[in-house]
Amino acid sequence: MNTRTYGIVGYIAMMATVVLVGAFFLWTNGATVGKNDDTAKVSENGVAAGVIPNTSTGPENRKFFVSGWLPYWAKEAGAASLRGNMNTFTEINPFAYGVNVDGTLVDTMQLGMAPWPELIADADRADVRIVPTILWGDAVAMHRIFSDETLSDRHIASIVAMLDYHGFSGVDIDYEGKDIADRDGFSSFLTKLHEKLSADGGKTLNCTVEARTQDTPPDGFTGTRAMSYANDYAVLDRVCDTVRVMAYDQVLQVHRANTFTASNPIPTAPNADSRWAEEVVRYALRYVSPDKLILGVPTYGWEFRVEKISDGYRYARVKSISYPDAIVEARSADITPTRTEGGELSFTYQASDGTHIVTVDDAESVRNKIDIAKKLHLKGISLFKIDGLTDPKLFDVLSIYLKSQRLYKAKNPLAG
Repeated sequence: MNTRTYGIVGYIAMMATVVLVGAFFLWTNGATVGKNDDTAKVSENGVAAGVIPNTSTGPENRKFFVSGWLPYWAKEAGAASLRGNMNTFTEINPFAYGVNVDGTLVDTMQLGMAPWPELIADADRADVRIVPTILWGDAVAMHRIFSDETLSDRHIASIVAMLDYHGFSGVDIDYEGKDIADRDGFSSFLTKLHEKLSADGGKTLNCTVEARTQDTPPDGFTGTRAMSYANDYAVLDRVCDTVRVMAYDQVLQVHRANTFTASNPIPTAPNADSRWAEEVVRYALRYVSPDKLILGVPTYGWEFRVEKISDGYRYARVKSISYPDAIVEARSADITPTRTEGGELSFTYQASDGTHIVTVDDAESVRNKIDIAKKLHLKGISLFKIDGLTDPKLFDVLSIYLKSQRLYKAKNPLAG
């Protein structure tokens, strides 16, 4: 402003305007933090319309967390797909260990061998955490460990020793298929493990659990069929640093059977319908803090054989299927997959043993799940699985959010 041209009155008016504009900016910026806008949608480029993801500490402004599970049975292909894409993740979770019947750990990933030394070095350079997952699915052995304090303490000691030996900063507990009778035993185990990890330099405890949408099991769901209800969500919120809900394998989690019937007017076998995933998350939020809750998101699908019956359809599980294999099957049958109302790709085709239905999750369905996680102010998402067989566009979707967060950080250097 040239005060010689506009005079003292103009200068005073200008300064008053600056003050008013600054006050308005501070008021609107403060009003935005913590706003719960359930109408936010993902735009064409993958960023929630009108929202720039950022890294401040408010629920709407928290840095979006992205982790990926890397299976030991596809570690070479999974590691190869991470090269050049490592910085799109916050954390990588290799299925590194299993559990023996006596509670000792099994090194399924063989972390001292290729490709791990190189991959861990890449992760260090990209400031990406490596947190191993312990994957266990033996309900009988789990009952034995959780029911015996000595065995439980020995199992916990094995976990702490493994973390100390490798220098990991935390562990992901993925104990699936538990009997509902072991609900209290599992809660006690997690509580003790949390105490030991906290005392051991403040190591983190990630808890990965099955999805559910209600407090009590449906009629007829007992034992391991009620595995989803063996997780006490209130305890998880109290002792776990993150709670990762596996919102996939939908029809299998709902029916808990490889063969089942459903009364849908048309064949449908969703793996992770966005509407169901949101219902799963909204239920979990009744007990788990949003800044701990992570939405488990699939990168694969399922194929079922389907047969028409009088009141609907009978389904029989055929196999899990990757995105590339699903596309090959569709092309071989000269069929173009269509997008379901739940946001997944699906198609039916005639096989030698009858009609088959395929439902698979691609980059677009992952983007839909990110939309849900951001809309409900969750900590982030965890992808199952990074195995070299995902939709090639997946990393493009993740990069969009990464770039948006960096843009905000550049414009807001004081953001956390």
